[in-house]
Amino acid sequence: MSKINDIDEQSICDYLSHHPDFLLNHPYVLLDMDLHGKSLGLPNLALQQQRLLREQNTQLKQQIATMARSAVENEQIFRLLSECQRQLWRCNSLEELTQKLAEFLCQQPNIVSCKLLPYNNELADLTKARLQNGIYLGRLSQQEQQLIWPQEESIKSVALYLLGSSTAPDAILAFASNHAEHFAPTNDTLFMQEFVTTLQVRLSALA
Repeated sequence: MSKINDIDEQSICDYLSHHPDFLLNHPYVLLDMDLHGKSLGLPNLALQQQRLLREQNTQLKQQIATMARSAVENEQIFRLLSECQRQLWRCNSLEELTQKLAEFLCQQPNIVSCKLLPYNNELADLTKARLQNGIYLGRLSQQEQQLIWPQEESIKSVALYLLGSSTAPDAILAFASNHAEHFAPTNDTLFMQEFVTTLQVRLSALA
């Protein structure tokens, strides 16, 4: 049999979780427990349980609200990208293509710039450092940012998408945001990856 000193708090929690009626069957144990918290007033397990349930309920409501906002934002992005894709097929030059991209994709909240940059040697270091996997979301150094947005000072986060392979790039689709957390590595990029594939096809047709 284990000594009392060998029993840790997790073991006690596990036991009580599997025996929820333990304190009902052994009420004398409560006499030895310090349940009088500074802000709880009289010791009352029912009130403590209610408080925990309210906190859990609040957390669930916040999670549901966040998911609902994400669903609305995803739908808006999907519609915008779908319409932009249709417009791409009407473009007959790289200049027109670039203009349409900026016109449509800068409609998203917190987007201050959208550029389609034909690849050149000046972008080689940036591509090697940030775009080995074809996508980069986050922040750039001041030097890197100057390569794409030499006149912009309000940029806080960026999204970069490589068109073509990392060994033979064709262009970089670049977005800039004035919000530091707008573009982050944890963002979902499924819609954008599909869009970039379509853009690559159209870019190749115009080459």
